[in-house]
This record gives sequence, C-alpha cells and structure tokens, in this order.
Amino acid sequence: MTNIIKNSGILPWQATNIVAAPSKPGVYVLRTATEISSIIYIGSTDNLERRLNEHFLSGDVPGVLFFDWYETGLLEEARNIEKQWIIKYSPKYNDQVG
Repeated sequence: MTNIIKNSGILPWQATNIVAAPSKPGVYVLRTATEISSIIYIGSTDNLERRLNEHFLSGDVPGVLFFDWYETGLLEEARNIEKQWIIKYSPKYNDQVG
C-alpha cells in the first residue's frame, strides 16, 4: 500500500469531519463501527471531500456511523486499492450503491 499518501484514521460520520477530507483522489471506507468487520462500503474517487459529502447528504448507504479515507496520488491507484479491499473485506453494500 505504498500508493497511500496519507489517511484520516477512523472518524465519526459528521459533516465537520467530512469537509476536512482532502479534495484529492483516494479511497474511502464507510463503517457501522470501528472494527474491520463493520465495513459496509468501500469507494474510490477523484475528490474525497466531494464524494463523502455526496454520500452524507444522500444517505444512500444506510447505517454509516464512522468513516476513514486514504489519499492517493492518482485516481487509478485509488481504484486499484478499492478493488483489492472489496475482494478482501466483502462490504455489504458495494454491489448496491452507485
């Protein structure tokens, strides 16, 4: 995972934490709790702050209480990490959310 430039750690799903995310490419993880087994959605984006805010405002992933983000240099790197993590963690909603 040398493609990760920096990460947030696990944060409460609150607007103040979301707007602090960088407007850069990366991977994000939505959770119901802080444990690995609580991961319900993993996504990649060219703008972490914007995409997290879209999820927050739409409520399209039910039950989110925590999240974390991982900044990458390029969107392609983020997509590769996203694919690996989806295979590894099998999040509940990855086949249901657009």
